[in-house]
Amino acid sequence: MMRKIWGLLAGCLLLAGCAGAPAASTAETAAATTETAATATPEQVAAVKTQRLTVVLNGCIAYEVDSAGGSLKTAIAAADLVVFLAGDSVPEDLAGETQVWQDALSSDDQATMDANWPGVYTCAQGICEDPSAQQGLLDDAGVTADFAAMDLTEVPDQLDAMNEVLTD
Repeated sequence: MMRKIWGLLAGCLLLAGCAGAPAASTAETAAATTETAATATPEQVAAVKTQRLTVVLNGCIAYEVDSAGGSLKTAIAAADLVVFLAGDSVPEDLAGETQVWQDALSSDDQATMDANWPGVYTCAQGICEDPSAQQGLLDDAGVTADFAAMDLTEVPDQLDAMNEVLTD
């Protein structure tokens, strides 16, 4: 059991280094989190959920919005965020965990987040409102997640809670 958990945590850390990967990797990691959660303690589950949130949020600062491909990278970060929020690995205190992550940012990373977040937030909202309207951008970005098959009901409220923290 512990070997599975450590393997999952190692996988999350590996994903943190590849924060710009398409949303499919996020979905696969969320599935692995669900499998491990069945045998883990509540503390272990909470730690994995926090680590998963960290990976997703790190994807929002893994690029500069004004750089080449910035709009595609924004779409990838937004898609990863939506997939994460639609899954079952969201921390119970999403706003609190988001605040902890933000508080740990360097001033340069905070400046990058300040520049990137409005686009990520807007794109994520667009995905929730009408995934088909975003399909061209998502296809160009290499995102393969099937948003139409996801339950996105709670995601807009979760995005708003994160937005409150990140734009404070």
